[in-house]
Amino acid sequence: MNTVTIPTRIQLAARELMALDNAEGARIECVSGELWVTTEGGAGDLIVAAGERLELKEAPRAFISALRSAQFVVTPADSRSPVRRLAARCAAKCYDLYRRWQHAPVAAMPVVWLR
Repeated sequence: MNTVTIPTRIQLAARELMALDNAEGARIECVSGELWVTTEGGAGDLIVAAGERLELKEAPRAFISALRSAQFVVTPADSRSPVRRLAARCAAKCYDLYRRWQHAPVAAMPVVWLR
């Protein structure tokens, strides 16, 4: 399993398979050969020929196989690493909980007390 954090050129032999973790938003550009791409939770498989691009949306993991010897470039969704994305989500969740906690006592008071 691989997680790509920078644009990476990968070469696969015919019928070779690789798994791409944290694939959400990643872009696959086939330079030569043909790729067979399937995503975890996806409805179907996709064939990407030389010169074509594919953007993986809402795909936590993708499996890429070469139908023929292929070379392709994987570009991550953004320049942030998966750890930074996780940290950003955790910080947003903590801030949201703090905001809710800060106003919860007021929301629990009976309306007559607030007049």
